[in-house]
Amino acid sequence: PFPSCASLHSPPEAAAMAPKKAKAKAGKKEEPKKEEAPAKRKAEEDKTEEEPASKEAKKDDVPTPPLPPGQVGKVPEPEVEEKETDAPPDKGAAIKDPVIFNTVDTTLNLIPTLGGNVLATLTDGGMQYLIAGARANVGVKAGRYMFEAKVVEALTPFEGWGGRHQGPKPRQLLRFGFSTQNSPVVLGECEEAVYFDSEGAFCSGKKRSQVSQKFGRDQVIAVVLNLDPKSPNANTLSMFVDGKRVAQPQAIPESLHGKTLYPHVAFRNITLQVHFGPSPLKELPFKCRTVGGAAAKDVQVEKKQAAPKDGMYEVILPVGFPDEGTFDALDAWHAKNPGYTELSDRKILEWASQSGLWMARQQGWKSSNDKPNFNFGVAGMDDFSIRRSLNAISSAMPRNYVVMEVKQNLIEADRKEILKRFNAPCFKKVAEVTMGEPPADFKKQQQEKLLKDKQEKEDAMHKAKQADKLRKKTIALRHKEMEAAKKKAEEEAKAAAVEMKEGEEEKKEGEEVKKEGEEVKKEEETKMEVDQEGEKPKEAEAAETKKEEVKEEAEEKKEDAMEEDDEEDAEPPKAELTDEEKKLWFRTATTADIYGGHLDRVFMDFSIPQKSEGFDDIRFAWEKEAACKAYLHKKVAEKKRTCKLETVVPSEWFFTTLKEWQKVFGEWREKQTAAKPAATPEEERKEGEEEVVEKKEEETKADIMTVEDILNVDGAPIFKDWDMEDWALVQLRYELFLMQVAFKKDVNDEEHPGIHESNIGFYYSKYFRKQLNPKFFGVETIAELSALVADTVKWEAEIFGTPLTCEASDLAMFTRLTESCRRIRQRRLAAGDESARLKIEQVALQQPVAAAAVPLPVVGGFQKGGVVAPPRYGKGGGKNWGKGGHKGGRW
Repeated sequence: PFPSCASLHSPPEAAAMAPKKAKAKAGKKEEPKKEEAPAKRKAEEDKTEEEPASKEAKKDDVPTPPLPPGQVGKVPEPEVEEKETDAPPDKGAAIKDPVIFNTVDTTLNLIPTLGGNVLATLTDGGMQYLIAGARANVGVKAGRYMFEAKVVEALTPFEGWGGRHQGPKPRQLLRFGFSTQNSPVVLGECEEAVYFDSEGAFCSGKKRSQVSQKFGRDQVIAVVLNLDPKSPNANTLSMFVDGKRVAQPQAIPESLHGKTLYPHVAFRNITLQVHFGPSPLKELPFKCRTVGGAAAKDVQVEKKQAAPKDGMYEVILPVGFPDEGTFDALDAWHAKNPGYTELSDRKILEWASQSGLWMARQQGWKSSNDKPNFNFGVAGMDDFSIRRSLNAISSAMPRNYVVMEVKQNLIEADRKEILKRFNAPCFKKVAEVTMGEPPADFKKQQQEKLLKDKQEKEDAMHKAKQADKLRKKTIALRHKEMEAAKKKAEEEAKAAAVEMKEGEEEKKEGEEVKKEGEEVKKEEETKMEVDQEGEKPKEAEAAETKKEEVKEEAEEKKEDAMEEDDEEDAEPPKAELTDEEKKLWFRTATTADIYGGHLDRVFMDFSIPQKSEGFDDIRFAWEKEAACKAYLHKKVAEKKRTCKLETVVPSEWFFTTLKEWQKVFGEWREKQTAAKPAATPEEERKEGEEEVVEKKEEETKADIMTVEDILNVDGAPIFKDWDMEDWALVQLRYELFLMQVAFKKDVNDEEHPGIHESNIGFYYSKYFRKQLNPKFFGVETIAELSALVADTVKWEAEIFGTPLTCEASDLAMFTRLTESCRRIRQRRLAAGDESARLKIEQVALQQPVAAAAVPLPVVGGFQKGGVVAPPRYGKGGGKNWGKGGHKGGRW
C-alpha cells in the first residue's frame, strides 16, 4: 500500500512504466494459482474435518498448571508426604540451664555477642582463612529437637598481596549440625559429627553427598535431629529453609547411635545468628520442640563454663628437653586435663588443615616439631601473621592455656617474654617441668609407639617387596604369553608348510599315475626318498618337542615356587623391639623438636624455671627440682661434646698471634733461601747420597730438642735442609695448636671439653678461613692427618687436644719438632722404608686469610674487618658496582 522509494524518485516515464511491469508480474503469478487452487481447497476441507475430533480430544486433557516464577522450563516435582508429626505435649520438667557456647568449646577467632546469640569471626592477620567453630553446652540423647541459624552478614575480607595461591573456597561458609562432646571444635571430616553445609551437602565422616540447593543470607535454616525410635525418621537429620523442607531425612551413622549429640556450628567470613528457642523463628510443617525448650530427661548439660574456684585461669608452660617425649608428654597431659587450649604451631597447622588450607608435604631442612615450616602459599599464613594474631587474642580472652614452645620454654629470657602477654590478674602462670626419668606408664607408652613405628616401616617395606614381586611376575607372565604366541605362530607356519608340501606331492602323484611302468617305478623310488627325508624331520621334531616339554615343566616348577613364596610372604613380618630399644625411655621421632643448627646455638642457655621469673607456681611432674637440675646439667654437658658452637667468634688475641706467626714464618723461609743457595739436580742427587753417609754423624750430635738458638745450629738455621713438605707440616702443627688454645679462650667455659673430632674441620675453617683437607697432605682421614703431627695432636674420647705444655708464643718449639721428625723420616728412607715418604701437595702451604677478619667495633651496622669484604668491581669499588653501581639504594 506504501509507494516504493524507486517510484517516488524516478522520472514520469519510469513511473508510467511501473504499473505495466506490475501487471505483467501479477499475470505470471496468477497462472500457477489457478492450477493450485483445487489441491488447496481439498486440503482445507480435510483440515476442517479434523478440527472437531481434535477439540474433543483436548477436552479430556488436564490443563498444565502455570510454572512458578524463576522455574521456567522446569516441571515442579510432586511433593513428598511429610512423615514427621506434631510433637505431643511433654508434661515433664524442661531444662533450666540456658543453652550457650562454652568458651572451651569455641575457637579463638570466634567473638560471641548479644548474649551469645550472634557469633562473629575475626577476618584479618590470617584469620580470614580459618573456620570458626562453636559447640553448645546442651546435648540431645533422646527425642526429636531442633535449632536454627541465620546468616545476617556476609564478609569479603582482603586476602593480602604476595601469595602464590588463593585462600580456601568458598570464602563464605556455614556448617551446622550435631557432634559428640569430644569431637574437634571445627566441624570437618570427623566420624563424631554429622552436619549440613551452605553448599547444600550432607556430611558424615569422610562422606559428602549433595542433598539440596545452596542457601545463604537472610534465610532461617533449621536442622532437626530425630532420635525417637518410634518415629519413621528415627536416627536422622533433616534440614529446613524458612520453614520448608529442602532435604529428605539423612541417616546418621550407626557409630553415633546411643550417643549424646550437641548442636554445633562452624563458619567462615560471615556473622551468624544462632537460635535455640524456646519458640522457633520459623514454624515447620509440624510442631517440633527446640533444644532450648527440651525436656530435662532428654538432654545432658555440660558444666564447663564455670570459672575456677579462685577466679584464676591457668597458663601452663611445659618444660622438657628436646627430643625426649616433649609432645607425647603433652598429649598424655591433655588426656588427663581436658579443657585447656593449646597455643603452638602444630595446632595452627591442624586448624589450617581442618579449614581446607593446603600445604606442600615437603618440609625444609630447618623444619622441626617446635617450629614447622608454613608453606601454604597465601599471605597472612606464610608470613606468620596468624601466630601474632593468636598471641594478641589469647591474652585478652580468659581461658586455660597451654603455651607449647620447646625452645622458648627452656630459655629464661624467652619465658619472661611469654609471661608478659598474660599479665592480666585473671591468669595464673605455671611451669610444668617434665624432665628426667619418666614414670613407668609413660615408658610403656613410648615402647608401644616405638613398636608401632617399627611395624609401619616393616609394612611399608613388605608392601614395596610385594609390589616388586608383582611387577616381576607380570613381566614373566607377559614374556610367557609372548613365547606362547610365538610358538603358536611357528606351529601354524609349520603346519601350512606341511599342507603345501602334501598338496604338491598329491598333485605330482596324480600326474605320475598316468605314466607307464617306467614312470611307476620312478614314482616308487621318489616316494621312498621322500619317506626317508620325512623321517629325519620327524625325529628332529620329536626331539624339539621333548625339549620344549622339559622347559615348560621347569617354568611351571619355577612358577609354583614363586606362588609358594607369595603365600609365605602374604603377611608382613611382625616387628619386635631389641634389647637396646627396650631400655630406651623415649622413642626417636622422624622430625626433631629443634633442628640441629638452631639447637647448637641455644642449648647452652637452657635452664630450669624459677619463680623469680614471674611464675606463680612451678610443678615437677617426673622428678624433683634438684634431680631435674642435675639432669639438665648432664644433658647440656653431653651436648657440648658434639655440638658446633656457631656463636663462637675468634678473639683479637687469636688474630694478633696468628699475624705474628705469619710474619716469623715468612722471615724463616727467607733465611733458608739465603743460607742454602739453589742447587742443580746433580747436586741434589749427590746431597742425598752424602746424607746417607752422614747418618752416624747426626746421631752423635746433641739432641735437637735442646737447641736454644734455632737460627744457629752448627752455623746454619735449623730449617736449612727443609723441603716444601717440612714447611707444610710445621705450619700445620702450629695452626692446630693455636686453634686448640684459642678455642678454650673464646668459649671461656671450664666445663666445655673441647673440639669434637667430627667438628675439627668446621672450627678450622672458622678460625683460618680455609679448608682442612687431608688429601692435600697425601692422606684420607683426619686420624691419618693427626698421625703426621702426633707430637702436637692427641685425642681423648674423641676430643681434640695437645700434649704440648708450651705457650703459643714459643714458635721455635714447632721447628724443633718438625726437624726431629724430618731426621727420623730420612733415616727410614735411607733404610729403604718407602712408607715414610711424604706426598704433600703445594696447596697445603696456602696461607690463611683470617687477618682480614680481625673483629673491630661495629660502625654503621657493619663490623669493620669482622667480615671479609667482597671484591670490588668496576672503577668505583664499593660505591659503583659495574656501570650503574649502587647509588641511592638502587642496584
